[in-house]
Amino acid sequence: MKKLSFIILVFSSFCSLAQKNQKIDSIYYLIDTAKIPSNAQMWDVHTEYPAFKVYTIKCPCLQYDKEPIFIYDTNKVKGQVITKKDMKTINLINLSNLILKAKQFTNTSFKGKYAIYIVEPNGKRYIYHAVRLLKPRASTVDYENITFPDSTKFKKP
Repeated sequence: MKKLSFIILVFSSFCSLAQKNQKIDSIYYLIDTAKIPSNAQMWDVHTEYPAFKVYTIKCPCLQYDKEPIFIYDTNKVKGQVITKKDMKTINLINLSNLILKAKQFTNTSFKGKYAIYIVEPNGKRYIYHAVRLLKPRASTVDYENITFPDSTKFKKP
């Protein structure tokens, strides 16, 4: 009986270790807004208070007609510099596939399956940052029912 319980314990520990070592796919997207005319850009890149860099694809293609928004904290996430030679070894994704991955995020559990990196040119080199894809949320509508008083009950002057 002790041998059987020991075998079950060892087997269950191996199963739990196998679940922890799940491979995370990396997604790299090169965003080069300097080469694209401003009227043809699909990206809105800006910094929000206090130090969040936000990348928004101007396409209401997600659930609730929301735009894909990628974000990282500039105080916490430091970019990694790579050369043009190293850029050739990275598998870059195109915009349409990035949007498809963002749609998958809204429909399934995305967390832990992909690591998303935005690659930007930085002089003769490139710099990439790990970003988070924000989950779209439904817009809320606040309203209040206002009942107007019956005007026939007012006294006439």
